Amino acid sequence: MTDYTPIACDFHDRLESWAVRREAVEVLWRAPEAEHAARTTIEDVFAKDGADWVRLGTGETVRADALVSVGGVPLAKAC
Repeated sequence: MTDYTPIACDFHDRLESWAVRREAVEVLWRAPEAEHAARTTIEDVFAKDGADWVRLGTGETVRADALVSVGGVPLAKAC
């Protein structure tokens, strides 16, 4: 069991689109210690251990529900 909160399907689709296009976007995400920002590419979107994850061009891997916004689009949680 995980405390993962699924993200909306259309937001997931946008993440996959950015990954395919290798377009640099502004990514904002929350970590336990602080909020982070980077202008980078989305290298991969994948599922692991019951959660969706995003690997950034910076080398960081972020759980999808920790995203605040990507490319100016705010995170949408699943209904």
